[in-house]
Amino acid sequence: MNRRRRGRGALSALLVVLSLCVFAVGVLALRYVLTESAASGRNASAPASLTPKKFAEYDWEELAEVAALIADAPSDEEGVELASDWGIEVGDTRALPLEDGHQATLTVVGIRCDERSDGSGAAGITLMASPISLEPMQNSVSNVGGWEVSALREWLSTEGLALLPEGLSEGVVSVRKRTNNVGATSDVDSVTSTDDVLWPFSVSEVCGTVDLFAAEYGDEVRSRTGYIDYTAYDVVLNAEGAQYPYFAERGVTCHGDPQGTLELAYSGTPCGWWYRSAYPLSFGKGDDYFFYQVMESGYPVTLGSPDQAAGVVVGLCL
Repeated sequence: MNRRRRGRGALSALLVVLSLCVFAVGVLALRYVLTESAASGRNASAPASLTPKKFAEYDWEELAEVAALIADAPSDEEGVELASDWGIEVGDTRALPLEDGHQATLTVVGIRCDERSDGSGAAGITLMASPISLEPMQNSVSNVGGWEVSALREWLSTEGLALLPEGLSEGVVSVRKRTNNVGATSDVDSVTSTDDVLWPFSVSEVCGTVDLFAAEYGDEVRSRTGYIDYTAYDVVLNAEGAQYPYFAERGVTCHGDPQGTLELAYSGTPCGWWYRSAYPLSFGKGDDYFFYQVMESGYPVTLGSPDQAAGVVVGLCL
């Protein structure tokens, strides 16, 4: 009698275990179906000829098509997920052969981070091209008018754009960039928008929160100077755009670059490179002429005379 009960008990336990196994398999199968369905839904508008690859394996036309799909995502979060589905992650790199024979590197620095100039929403992918040339910011020793009137902006819209491979240059979209387009100023209203296809990064886009003036002069009123609050200049610099995820993930700040992210070279030779940010402080003696740069060593912030050539590291969007 006891043996029969024990037998029935063991059988019941086995049935329970089997039931749990069947349930677990069903849950996993459902999760797989839902995941594949979500991915399929995100990719539903993709051309039939387009299949996911690694970032470096797409040709330029395919990459522009993927970027368009990411731009059409309902939200930034879904755009990031869609980019991942298509094999594109922040920090991905690939070779960028230039039309003059030089070789640069293209890096994904953000997904859906820039607004297209035509008002149609976010661009899909923001990329950084390592130095494509050595050029001055201005033809004279002045930062008056800032990035908007600079010689480098004109050069990038013509000769600079012509350096990109044809398939890539055809896919690049114009985006809205905010910059201090006055020069020496403590007024945040001096930060205005320009529409650009190629552009140098601002200090804040690379370094995040800018506290350069607070660190140098303090963040309290100094009665013995002609300025009430030096941190107003930090406010101007911080209004020039949010830090891109690539630089944030790598720990770049105004005061350090722990992974050597900003140490770049042109034709194998290390070089300093331009930000589009004008140095906003002037003591009223006609010395308002600096633009910010990354140092040759990769230190995040220094000042450069605008008539001297430096590396041209550019942002571009697809």
